[in-house]
Amino acid sequence: MLYLFNTLIYYPIVNVLVFLYNTVAFGDFGIAIIILTIIVRLCLAPMSHKMLCQQATMQKIKPEILEIQKKYKDDKKKQAALLMECYKKHKINPLYTFLVLLIQLPILWALFKVFTNGLNGQIAYILYPFISYPGAFNPTAFGIINLNEKYIVFILIVAISQFIQIKLSFPSSKNITHSKMPMPSGNTMGIILALFTAFVLWGLPTAVAIYWFVTTLFSIGQQLICNKLMKNAELKKNNC
Repeated sequence: MLYLFNTLIYYPIVNVLVFLYNTVAFGDFGIAIIILTIIVRLCLAPMSHKMLCQQATMQKIKPEILEIQKKYKDDKKKQAALLMECYKKHKINPLYTFLVLLIQLPILWALFKVFTNGLNGQIAYILYPFISYPGAFNPTAFGIINLNEKYIVFILIVAISQFIQIKLSFPSSKNITHSKMPMPSGNTMGIILALFTAFVLWGLPTAVAIYWFVTTLFSIGQQLICNKLMKNAELKKNNC
């Protein structure tokens, strides 16, 4: 299993990162990380887009789901049948998010391993013949940020971007189906995940924070597109 992970995921990512560092990144490790992150996110974009749209729909119909769970809490069979009918009605696959995250997990672990272990002489033996080893990597990004250290300001920026992304995934109150059930707000979930993000990044090098930040910006863009498409679909439906 480890051999497959290294051969199919870890080694290719290392080689792409070194290639980018040697060429289009002009010897800037920070730029190489950004480009690599964009490449990874573009490859995962179709799955991520569908996942985000399903998550947004799930948030929108959450009151309906909670009402079913409350009304049929003593009849699990009826509850399950109605929930599946609700998911089918709104074209939601409850397992899709888990599947997408499961697919991304090995890639995320490989990137984490690259950024935390650093690029040193030990990687020379895993580079492909057509990838030249630069000898020594400059740990400074954009001429000012040491990727091996952590910066409180940058961690806060990443945490704030995470809050925005989560906030966008929650529908506005006027678009939520009426329900007497208490609902968690986007602010609450955003704050929780923002704090979690800051906590995790506190013990990691800035290289990981840059990857996390670019990934979050990419997710924000996808979420805005998803929200726009859903809004247009709803307007079209109401005008019919």
